[in-house]
Amino acid sequence: MFRKIFIALENFFHPVSVFLNKIVMRIIHPEIGRYIRYIKHNYAHGKKCKIKTAYGRGYKNVVLILDKKYVFKFPFASRDRDFVTRVSTTEKRVVDAFRKISPIYIPKLELINWNGITIRKFEYVSGKQITDFNPNKISQENRQKIAKQLANMIRVILLSDPKELRDLKRNPAEKPSITRGWMHADLATNFLLDDDFNVVAIIDWEDTYWVDVRWGFAKLNKSLDRRRYYGIFMHTMFDYMMEYVQQCDNK
Repeated sequence: MFRKIFIALENFFHPVSVFLNKIVMRIIHPEIGRYIRYIKHNYAHGKKCKIKTAYGRGYKNVVLILDKKYVFKFPFASRDRDFVTRVSTTEKRVVDAFRKISPIYIPKLELINWNGITIRKFEYVSGKQITDFNPNKISQENRQKIAKQLANMIRVILLSDPKELRDLKRNPAEKPSITRGWMHADLATNFLLDDDFNVVAIIDWEDTYWVDVRWGFAKLNKSLDRRRYYGIFMHTMFDYMMEYVQQCDNK
């Protein structure tokens, strides 16, 4: 009973907290205003436009969406510019490599250097994050549908070995296996869904590592369960293992 009341209050006050957070962030980070002016001047060309503001995980970046055409990820001024450049460059390499093979769409990424700042410019893809759906209103059937798509994508990426990424591995000669390979380490909130629960895109490949699959699945489990999207992880894990078993049977 108390949990339901807490969830109802949380949902009621969420829009207010988001609005107040944006005001606070604009005060703390006045560079956001400069970023918006840059986008308007260079990509809206002075025309009337709509820019939506969001903030990256850990409040390390400000994300600006222009007219549902482009997504710009600007680092906050306090961040190490060399570090941002290295991370951004690596993410572009990962995106370019996996766009060729992923069964789920990966938006294009372009790097822009502006006043010594590396900006990531993404192609906009229409879709909703899992957090846009009430966890209590996603049926078991749709949870299984999401999981099957994620499991297939995870398997394809994990078993791939793009030559252009081999130098990013601790041991470039190591071959992928069903238990170790490339994994998107922040997948839980970075897949986009349409209203029929089709996964239309995978975004934010900044945290992609060559790791044990158990580590990647543990992160996925923790993130989804913390947000009360129970069952999606278990279905994903099950489908992933079933695909492996079927693959072995076909050999």
